[in-house]
Amino acid sequence: MPAKIFTICYFHDFTERLTQEFTVKEITAVARLDDNDPTKIVYLRVKAFIPVDQNIPCQIEDFSNGQVVFLKGKFVACASWYSVNATSIKTIDNMGFDDMPTIGLNVMILGLTTKTVRNVDSQSIIDFYVEKNLGDREPGEFWVEVRHNANLRYLANKTNAINQSMRSSTALLVGTLTYQGLVLDETTGDKTSPGKHILTLDDISLISTNCNPAANPQQSSNVPWLNSRTNTRTQRPAQGASPRTSRRG
Repeated sequence: MPAKIFTICYFHDFTERLTQEFTVKEITAVARLDDNDPTKIVYLRVKAFIPVDQNIPCQIEDFSNGQVVFLKGKFVACASWYSVNATSIKTIDNMGFDDMPTIGLNVMILGLTTKTVRNVDSQSIIDFYVEKNLGDREPGEFWVEVRHNANLRYLANKTNAINQSMRSSTALLVGTLTYQGLVLDETTGDKTSPGKHILTLDDISLISTNCNPAANPQQSSNVPWLNSRTNTRTQRPAQGASPRTSRRG
């Protein structure tokens, strides 16, 4: 399942090692979650694979400790941080941690759910399961709690329809991801709410899993420009023939 991330983050430090084909850089990065509070951050463990052969195209720019970068990659969500395999790193000149903008962790993920939406405090909420494998050492799955304002009709129409007539649904989810730490009871110290990854939903596309092209090979796509071309072709007289005209005077 695709799980892609885009954000602006600060490279705190990194190590590197050399393999036969790649220089592998392992980076500790930080993304800000609040413009006014520099303590509200999330950690990213980033791996960048840079080909040893310089003739191979690469979207990873040279970087150093203490730089702010645009980061794109594939990711999995861990306990309270995120593991990212970078596909693109672009450095931003003349910018440090203190003036780094907060854009959040913008993600696109494919998720599966067997739940139906629930409404809590004017929020529509539904849990999705995501499976993504970055390597043997990384977790291969995680859960996200998807939220949106219940009054947003465009999103509500889609999320309210989930699993109303089937047991499970697959959806492409686009939004901003944050981590909410576990909540403890102030009196007893007991855990009242576990830590969780929360996706503030911007868009959702439900994906049908019932289509089976092999079952009906004669079925054609209803593409307007192809249909118009087909109609034009069928109405055109055969090559070398001329349309008959009536001889009645």
